Amino acid sequence: MEHFAFIICSRDDARYAHCLQYLYALDRSNVKMEIWRVSSRRSITAAYNRAMRRSSASYKVYLHDDVVILNRRFCRDVLKVFKANPSIGLLGMCGCKQIPPSGIWWEGVSYGMVYHGEPPRPLLFKQPTGLYERVAAVDGLLMVTRCDVPWREDIIDGFHFYDLSQCMEFARRGYWVVVPWQSKPWCYHKSTGKLDEEYHRLRQVFLKEYAPELSGG
Repeated sequence: MEHFAFIICSRDDARYAHCLQYLYALDRSNVKMEIWRVSSRRSITAAYNRAMRRSSASYKVYLHDDVVILNRRFCRDVLKVFKANPSIGLLGMCGCKQIPPSGIWWEGVSYGMVYHGEPPRPLLFKQPTGLYERVAAVDGLLMVTRCDVPWREDIIDGFHFYDLSQCMEFARRGYWVVVPWQSKPWCYHKSTGKLDEEYHRLRQVFLKEYAPELSGG
């Protein structure tokens, strides 16, 4: 039996309850499932690290509380991807083939799909030709790992660029980051994706740490 932990960063009871409804509806055949609710006023990386250290689950699903998983076969489909290649360490719903010099992932050639915004609309990028597409980074709306790599709370002290940073940390350890093939979006992310001053501050932090690797240096 495979062990999944769903780690939800949330300080909103209504959004958390809505997210849970969809988690409880997942097909859990041959799957042990645990749910962690975490929060932090300082940073999402600190919250995720706390849950990561406490959970013994092999597969950890980090998601926002404004994300619902629509694919009831989610666990089975995730396992199929991970078991296809032992190099895969992290999976997300959409991401970029190469992180652009700006650090803004969707400005690059991107893969995947997700329902997004309110009202929901499909956000469609290129699709993998096989079971998955290897990418450089994925969006943090939902990230699945099969090994524990510490989140960089020492540098990402907020709520942006934790996702790209984590993808870079996996790559530094030799793991692949991938986007799965989806016949239709597996998830709905209600967020409108507003970019604020904090986003641009952490973008500079991200670029300071990883820019040499983005340019191949």
